Amino acid sequence: MRRPLLVALCLLPTTPALAAGFGLREQSTEAMGEAYAGAAATASDAGFMAYNPAAAAGTEGGDFALSVVSIMPGSSANYTTALTAAGTPAGGDARPKDFIRNAIIPDIAIRQRLDDRWSVGVSVSVPWGLSTKYPDGWAGRYYALGSKLATVNITPVIAYDLAPGFTIAGGFQAQYAKGTLSSAVDIGTLGALNAIPGSVPGAMDGSATIGASGWGYGYTLGVRAALEDGWTLGWSYRSVVHHTLNGIWRFGMDNFGLGAGIRGATTLLSDTSARAKLATPAEMQFGLRKSFMDRWTLLATADWTDWSSFKNLTAVAGNPAQPNDVTVANWKSSWLVSAGAEYAASNDVILRGGVALDQTPVPGSTLAPRIPDANRTWVSLGATWQAAPDMDLKLSYGHLFNDTRTVSQSAAATGNALRGTLIGNTESSVDVLGLALAYRWQ
Repeated sequence: MRRPLLVALCLLPTTPALAAGFGLREQSTEAMGEAYAGAAATASDAGFMAYNPAAAAGTEGGDFALSVVSIMPGSSANYTTALTAAGTPAGGDARPKDFIRNAIIPDIAIRQRLDDRWSVGVSVSVPWGLSTKYPDGWAGRYYALGSKLATVNITPVIAYDLAPGFTIAGGFQAQYAKGTLSSAVDIGTLGALNAIPGSVPGAMDGSATIGASGWGYGYTLGVRAALEDGWTLGWSYRSVVHHTLNGIWRFGMDNFGLGAGIRGATTLLSDTSARAKLATPAEMQFGLRKSFMDRWTLLATADWTDWSSFKNLTAVAGNPAQPNDVTVANWKSSWLVSAGAEYAASNDVILRGGVALDQTPVPGSTLAPRIPDANRTWVSLGATWQAAPDMDLKLSYGHLFNDTRTVSQSAAATGNALRGTLIGNTESSVDVLGLALAYRWQ
């Protein structure tokens, strides 16, 4: 894997609106066109190794898949209460829009059959990510300005056919994560709490930006079985990946000199090193396919993600005088269930569609502007065109209907001592468009 490609993938923006939490499922344009129904049981191109490593055995020779998905979200919020930690009005725009950012998600995979039993493959995917950006000076600026997480998962796998149509597989995950979090700092309230004359809460803002990155490692397992009467079953498991992210915590000062004075007297608000721990969750998928009437295939998926590993996000400063930045999460495990169908319209064209229900892991008590997550309903359509004997082109479109959620954050909650109180509603929807190329060889 060449470093320039890795860097380019990491710098691509990603968005939290596509799957629960900060998950991204867009590893395959074909799977997206079926709302991911049957993904763990499908092996039509190399991209499906991202859902089940046993898909490595789905080729007679070898193949390559490149998928690119464009994400086009719409988002808005209406906050009815925005107070500083001192209890005064925070001011600023209480109705931000378009804070969930557009993104392009690329995924690459290649696989090769070695003999009648063994197959290998590798996928480079973006399984987790988020990107939100609010305007400077908005009402909830002490909770979030910008938030970005980008990951790249490099997963080599090996598969073994225990019997014709029955495959077991395993792989290794090497995952790079890079995150940036920024917010306004209410230096006016900090000064008022310390009885510094002239301090005005909500009117003397500074800023804090934490940028950190690091590698984590895990594994993946899978089984795929093609049974009699057109049934194909798949099961896969992707382990949790633990990261220790290291970087820099930078502070910007207010225009009145208050922050600079506090920094000079106490070393608070001084640029420093930072460290944070992050766990990307374990995931288990069940998929099935059932062919019937020559041209039709029914598909279904049940996908469980163990978001309970995400308890909080705590940034620890190298400066011992600087308090930790704590965001409480206490997320819960969640499910996605989906159903879909394929229709072979001709020897060269396959049409598909699907629907899915995707459960949010974020409880109402910890929902915050950084990740305004919600339950969502997927509706997807797609098609495959065999443009040449050894090449397929694939196109998919999906729309996500996201529930409206209520944010209710209090200054009394853990980590919110300088963030204040923020109450209101947030809503979003998303259009996704995917294009893929699959190329085969013998």
